[in-house]
Amino acid sequence: MRIMNVVAPLEVMESVVVDILKTGAVSIINSQNQIDNNAFTFNLENEKNLERAIELNHIAPFERDSMINTTIEKAKEMEEFFGIKDLKVDYDKIDMGVNHEAFYDEIKYKSKRLREIREDLKVIDGIEENYDYFKNVNIDLSKLSDLKYFKVRFGILDKEARFRLKKNYGNILAMIFHTATIDEGEVYLAIFPKEVEKEIDRILKSLNWEDVEILGRYKGTAKEILENFETEKEALKKEEKEILEYRDNFLKSNREEVETAITSMLISENIEEVKRYMAKSNKYFYLSGWVSLRDKDRVEEILSKYDGLLTSFRDPIEQGIKPPTKLRNSNFFKPFELLVNMYGVPSYTEKDPTSLFAVTYMLLYGAMFGDLGQGAVFFLAGIFLSKKNKSFGGLLKRLGFSSAVFGILYGSVFGIEEWIKPLLIRPFENINTTLGAAIGVGIVFLIISYALGFINKITNKEYEEAFLGKEGLAGFLVFLSFVNLAASKVLNVSIVPAKLCTIIIVISLLAMILSKVIMSAITKEKIETEDGYYIGAVFGLLETILSVVSNIISFIRVGAFAINHVGLFIAFKTIGQMIGTTSANIIALIVGNIIIIGLEGLIVFIQSLRLEYYEMFSKYYTGDGYEFVPTTIRLEDK
Repeated sequence: MRIMNVVAPLEVMESVVVDILKTGAVSIINSQNQIDNNAFTFNLENEKNLERAIELNHIAPFERDSMINTTIEKAKEMEEFFGIKDLKVDYDKIDMGVNHEAFYDEIKYKSKRLREIREDLKVIDGIEENYDYFKNVNIDLSKLSDLKYFKVRFGILDKEARFRLKKNYGNILAMIFHTATIDEGEVYLAIFPKEVEKEIDRILKSLNWEDVEILGRYKGTAKEILENFETEKEALKKEEKEILEYRDNFLKSNREEVETAITSMLISENIEEVKRYMAKSNKYFYLSGWVSLRDKDRVEEILSKYDGLLTSFRDPIEQGIKPPTKLRNSNFFKPFELLVNMYGVPSYTEKDPTSLFAVTYMLLYGAMFGDLGQGAVFFLAGIFLSKKNKSFGGLLKRLGFSSAVFGILYGSVFGIEEWIKPLLIRPFENINTTLGAAIGVGIVFLIISYALGFINKITNKEYEEAFLGKEGLAGFLVFLSFVNLAASKVLNVSIVPAKLCTIIIVISLLAMILSKVIMSAITKEKIETEDGYYIGAVFGLLETILSVVSNIISFIRVGAFAINHVGLFIAFKTIGQMIGTTSANIIALIVGNIIIIGLEGLIVFIQSLRLEYYEMFSKYYTGDGYEFVPTTIRLEDK
């Protein structure tokens, strides 16, 4: 990973930024920090560089373009007018030096008129229904709104309110006429003196009166107004059709240019976001970003076409800067990045554990949840979920596949062990073998974890931890010695004599306590220890011994869940048999499988994750890095 610093004339700023975004290989960072750290240095033997060096005295941040919001609104308006939902543009054809707003200028009046027409049609449709209620009222409605002493209101009452109105009609200082019946209720015309407006308003509210606003808008009776509406709607729809025909013909002839213009205008927002991290002087702009060694030459070649542009690359380690980590995993392992990143992103100098995690996690999950039928359910669910969440769906497919494979090895299909013969073992019928195999697998996984931890510590030059730490060589020797002693007692198999194992354990533990003293003697450097260091080291030894034992025993759960998986199904099968009917048997098996898939599937998921995080990751993985996220073109709605 390298820090790329770019300096170029302001005239080509937009084109350079777009070209960098198109690569998808650069993560933009704050260029001002790089300027402050003297990252932008120039060879002053070149006369042009002398000007660049002087320009560093005029550094200032970019101000946001005040017209950018207008440009984005124009692009959105063009999208809406042409009915374009998914922009399919070759970014290589985008030229930020071209005035792409020319297309907008050509269609803006028709776009505006189309919006006005549709709004007018919407308004007419909304109020046309109101006038239709009163088509039987043969009165010029515009005159009713101009009465000097009386107030007129049109409205709707529900059926219940109508009876309440009839009952109290003699007590209301208003003339109320029934004009029509509709699905929503009864339509009325109310006329009352203006002096009692407040009282009538109170009464009408108590009846849940719903006003229908039609007065004063148009002249004539409701019937005449409705006829005028039809004429107006026909004219508007004809004009709308003409504009749409023009739009379709225009788009047919210029689709590529239109989409390119819209994309270029939307990209302006992306440029503004990048400018927040850039700096400028009177003549130049300054841009910085992370780029991987693999992409360095490609990016440099793309930028080489610009005259007056200089690029430099610096090693972040030399500057004491922690670089981001660019995860590169195959498509098969990629879904497991989700679970690895939950623990932490690998640091730049740390081995990415995703591939090892994927293999071991699938083995652990499959071993604990081995069933061909239930695994197939997970696999199919993963295919469905992949359409909405690619990572989680992909993860579920892989776990389902692993479960199905172990189901074949165990001879289990939806918990039924009579349908197929096992290729390996039936866990419930071979409990001791299953538990012993689980411990054996755990020992192998832990050996791999210790080895990777040693490699990572050597790579990071953490020699004390690598050789004398509890997760390093000393801790590994203690682990192997305990395994050897346990094997000699349980299996009567001993590779190394017990006495020698005891000596190795004692020496390793002493080495852990005296690690700082030993390193001081080797490096000839005085290493100061804090008060209580040795007391803490002694307690650390107890933790080491306990963790070695607990790490090994923890893997018994793999065998225990493999056995429990079968036992849980037998419990549901027994319930069905106790009821005694065929239908009850089938229902018990179906319900049992649903509970096992949902509940136990989740529990095994968590238990597998626990073994990975606490028993394995603690040996070789810190996850204190941060992910490389390229800065790219994004055209989604803001």
